[in-house]
Amino acid sequence: MPIPDLKALEIATTVIEEGSMSRAASVLGLTQSAVSQAVKRAEAQLDVTLIHRERRPLVATEAGRVLVAHIREITLRIERVIEEVRATALRPERQDLRLGMVDTFASSVGPLLIRDLMEGAVALRVTAFSGLAHAHTDALMRYEIDAAITCDTMDELDELMRFPLFREPFVLVAPVGWGDALQGRPLRDILLEHRLIRYSARSHTGSQVERHLRRLRIEHPHVLSFDTSDSLLAMVAGGVGVTITTPLCLLQGALHLPALAIMPLPSPGFSRELTLVTRRDELGPLAPRLAEAARGMLERYTLPQLVGQVPWLAAIAGEMILSPLSAEADQTD
Repeated sequence: MPIPDLKALEIATTVIEEGSMSRAASVLGLTQSAVSQAVKRAEAQLDVTLIHRERRPLVATEAGRVLVAHIREITLRIERVIEEVRATALRPERQDLRLGMVDTFASSVGPLLIRDLMEGAVALRVTAFSGLAHAHTDALMRYEIDAAITCDTMDELDELMRFPLFREPFVLVAPVGWGDALQGRPLRDILLEHRLIRYSARSHTGSQVERHLRRLRIEHPHVLSFDTSDSLLAMVAGGVGVTITTPLCLLQGALHLPALAIMPLPSPGFSRELTLVTRRDELGPLAPRLAEAARGMLERYTLPQLVGQVPWLAAIAGEMILSPLSAEADQTD
């Protein structure tokens, strides 16, 4: 049968409880005529008689007593359903999210972003994974994660969506006592005199550095290489050699910063980009919201921290947060 008019049922219940059409009208702020019509409508829809009208005060029939016993509970349940529906509408993207992050992002920006996603307007249930970029590529393709914040844009793979977040220049890092002597010198000359401490070739950052050296036709013996920035910067701080890294990687090894000289990489320089990568159309409107949240954390918290540690970055800080417009162009290619 069609769902009855719940408002009419509530009015009929009030009449039964008050024992009078006029008193029910007063309680409900309605005319007596409107109350009488609502009771008749409720009885017609249920095809029962709810009130003995010949008695004064009005007395409920057995069907009327059953109505009174249940209508308040029904109304309360409906109110709870409406509240839940409205609350859900305010968080349309609420869902589980498995997010991969490269280590340098996870250690510097990750805690801020995760807290914002779990407690803020997006309100996700987040499972986070860190590691090297190539591991996130594999995990994304095996459906083990839903999105990755990575320095590998995975250009060779189709059916992905990419949202650029952050571009940072590679910098030259040396023991603090070497800074004045190395400032402004060509990279080739620096590496002729000092040991280069590398990122491992299996890391995406390490691969970028090696490609840059090949472009410059600089050959340098492989002596020391590390997966993590903390270990690499510890070696530099200890006077073992110099390294080529990025500002976010410096934050991962922040303990060693007082012992380091951080300089612009001698020209020509190059940069690393962090990108949010997802499988196409799977996350819907959540993907750009996630990218927006990451950019916000980088701009409000991470950039000021970087400029505080490396003041000369202030001149290019405004260019390091990438516009979402380039993401829109990527999706239309």
